[in-house]
Amino acid sequence: MLKYNESGMMRYICELGFALDDVTLYLDTHPTDANAIDYYNNYKKMYREAKQDYTRQYGPLNDYEVNCNNGWSWINTPWPWERGV
Repeated sequence: MLKYNESGMMRYICELGFALDDVTLYLDTHPTDANAIDYYNNYKKMYREAKQDYTRQYGPLNDYEVNCNNGWSWINTPWPWERGV
């Protein structure tokens, strides 16, 4: 992934999510379009990797990504919206 600061990473994640939503709507009406399916799979991988990178550097984006092996850590750091992102 490209090097971004926290707000840049958040923007990148949102852009990838938008692209996924857009191609998902297209695939709803064109389910056999191989190019669109490849596009979807590529952007899904990029989205997953970007979220993992963000979580490693700044903490989880939502409560589904919390590592609770050592207790419930979701409340230990500021939430994404509290960091001004």
